[in-house]
Amino acid sequence: MKKSRSVSAKVKTAEEPSDKPEDGSDKQELALPKAIWSGNLSMGLVNIPVKAIPITRDKGVSFKMLHKSCETPVHYRKFCEKGDEVRSNEIIHGYKLGGSKYVIFTDEEIEEARPTSSDIIDLREFVDFFQADPHYFENTLLLIPDKSERAYSLLCKLMEKTGKAAIGTVTMRSKEHIVLVHYYQGSIVATLMRYGDELLDPSRFEALKDLPEPSESEMNLGMEIVKKLTGELDISKFRDSFRERIEALAQSKVKGEILHLEKRALKPEAKNLMEELRATAAAMK
Repeated sequence: MKKSRSVSAKVKTAEEPSDKPEDGSDKQELALPKAIWSGNLSMGLVNIPVKAIPITRDKGVSFKMLHKSCETPVHYRKFCEKGDEVRSNEIIHGYKLGGSKYVIFTDEEIEEARPTSSDIIDLREFVDFFQADPHYFENTLLLIPDKSERAYSLLCKLMEKTGKAAIGTVTMRSKEHIVLVHYYQGSIVATLMRYGDELLDPSRFEALKDLPEPSESEMNLGMEIVKKLTGELDISKFRDSFRERIEALAQSKVKGEILHLEKRALKPEAKNLMEELRATAAAMK
């Protein structure tokens, strides 16, 4: 990245509070998230009061759309397909049957059909953690003890020693979930899972049928490459380069500088598979 001084920099002042400390440093001390649910882990006659906290945070780049002439946020209005603007009190709920056919539901009918949120995660059985297909994982919550440290610690140690996870159900925010409760870094976490019919079956795609069988030489070279690239998984080695580049660019604008980002190399054209395998294997020697 190269930077040069600019005569002036136009920066739109945001109304949202900054995550940065008052001393202006880049080091961020983010506050711990608040509990979004509290209840009990139910294991037979044993109840373990816990609180659930989101264990992940989205740090992706986001932009606010502004009006070019006045730099104020852009808002959206709702319009029906006939072109009429629709107010909130004119909106009703339709359940799509297919094509353009809808069944109309009232707010009262929808509320009656919703399951009642519960304060119990009912642990039905213990399973091997690695039997759980991660493709069904939806969201993970950190469970912390709520004046239940002794029982919490026991379950945590049992899961760590046995490698077992407990599968059950829970209703949060009027939605029923399958939940996998398991050990994670000295704690218990609950991973909400998708239902069996919410995952696509790859065999339905024609492009995946009758795939050509790799030749022996292709397999040998491929195995050689995989062997040389094999290592221990370390997520911390990976960084969001787009976010870092945008943050650097934003800081340069604040300082009145022009930051020139280096252009990324274009993706090379595809060659013959064997040529690519040989070249890759040779580069690793």
